[in-house]
Amino acid sequence: MTRELVAICDACKQPIAEGEGSLWVDMSEVERATVNERAWEQLEADHPERGVLTFSGESLQSYPDPARWRVHHYSCDSALDANSYAIEVDRCRSWADLVWWTAHLMGKAWLPQTD
Repeated sequence: MTRELVAICDACKQPIAEGEGSLWVDMSEVERATVNERAWEQLEADHPERGVLTFSGESLQSYPDPARWRVHHYSCDSALDANSYAIEVDRCRSWADLVWWTAHLMGKAWLPQTD
């Protein structure tokens, strides 16, 4: 199998070998991002007729941060026991793997709450 993509650990900045790490997002952060986005919409939205929400350029400056995807060696992961959605690095080593995972994740309702 062609290994076109190299995962680099966010913590130690070293490449991650097969079976030694994962790409993951903390689902608690996803939930927090969802709640923060809803609260932001309620506070910042202009409510024109027809129920269409619009936002000013200034209000977009305060848009809440999304949940962050991370890449870590298992030994470098300080949140190893987090409630996470994780993908083993060796399952995403080619461009074809990346496209497959992107399509798969697009089916998750929470994906827009991540970076």
